Amino acid sequence: MAISVEALCSPLSLRDLTLENRFMMAPMTRSFSPGGVPGDNVAQYYRRRAEGGVGLIVTEGVGIDHPASLGVSSRGTDIPVMHGEAALAGWAHVVA
Repeated sequence: MAISVEALCSPLSLRDLTLENRFMMAPMTRSFSPGGVPGDNVAQYYRRRAEGGVGLIVTEGVGIDHPASLGVSSRGTDIPVMHGEAALAGWAHVVA
């Protein structure tokens, strides 16, 4: 029995969002953001996935501006955050 994968390669529209295909990259915490700030290495990582044709990329887990957002054991592990000028500028670079 042959299984068709044709649907995976077809566009998907959800409200105002249209994806080129139905391939999705799941979020992963990678701990590559010293001081919580994603740098050029993070932008290049996501760029390679986008250029590879992934229809939707969900970024890694990030910390918010709350003491419990990363947990005690996560402090100093280079997990990115989504607050502060440097981190927001880093994420703006990743998105661009």
